[in-house]
Amino acid sequence: MSYTITSQCIGCNHCLPVCSTGAIQYDGTHHWIDPNRCNNCADSYSVAQCAATCPTNYGCVPGTTSVVTHRALFHSDEYWRKWFATYERLVCHLHDPNHSPYWQNWFDRYSERLSTLLSHHSGTRNANLHLSR
Repeated sequence: MSYTITSQCIGCNHCLPVCSTGAIQYDGTHHWIDPNRCNNCADSYSVAQCAATCPTNYGCVPGTTSVVTHRALFHSDEYWRKWFATYERLVCHLHDPNHSPYWQNWFDRYSERLSTLLSHHSGTRNANLHLSR
């Protein structure tokens, strides 16, 4: 089974140059993988390079690649089983207390920097108001 580009794709194009078979296509609005060309990078790597370079981690995944097959699956129980399995996995990941603290640390640093900038801006504004009186 070849890989597929999901709705998690952010269009960064990191996958385009690393695809050894040129299976990744861009139609002007969306990226997609030609299932007839994708070989899961089996000829060169132990990991599919599109998935390895994807910054979202879920933009390129093993699965159904054909739009026609995807539409047919939309009305099948298998489609929804996979959809809810993915949903459950993502929700569990969000609530996992052992997950990487990367985003919490990022948020803390961002909030601290934003507070500093806002207080500096507010202080500058108050000083300017005081000077204009």
